[in-house]
Amino acid sequence: MSKLFMTFASGTVAERLRQQPGVIIANGTETILLAEGDKSPFQSGKTFQIEEAEGQFASKGNIVYANVPVDSNARSLLFHRLLKDKSRLGFGHSGFAAYRLGVDPEDNHGIIFIQFTEGGNRFRDSTEYVLFQEWLKEAVEQKGAGPIIKHYVVDEADDL
Repeated sequence: MSKLFMTFASGTVAERLRQQPGVIIANGTETILLAEGDKSPFQSGKTFQIEEAEGQFASKGNIVYANVPVDSNARSLLFHRLLKDKSRLGFGHSGFAAYRLGVDPEDNHGIIFIQFTEGGNRFRDSTEYVLFQEWLKEAVEQKGAGPIIKHYVVDEADDL
């Protein structure tokens, strides 16, 4: 299993980290920085264990990030469903770049990252995205809890 590291930063700290090889910076409701590998380039943040991956993250585009509070059985079932029909992950849509399915070892939540280099807004307007959201909601066991889905822009706007 590979690892994906995520942290939050702003201003000169974010710009300094952006210069490191393999670091992607994305803006949304907050600024996140992502890096893949064996060792985190960040002093703090989250470490996710990646279970399934396709494609490579790019230095521009849009990222959909979902944190799904589920147990390991529900997470395995959700990932199986998503991998059986990858269109729910944006695979095959114009501008698709990559996805990562994994787990947050701190709380066992499922995590999903999807990136488009262009056309992310078309995916968000699609039936596949609506079904993606429904599958995430169905996977959540606790009543009143739900998936947290956020959208980020990497360098260039794509109307998300």
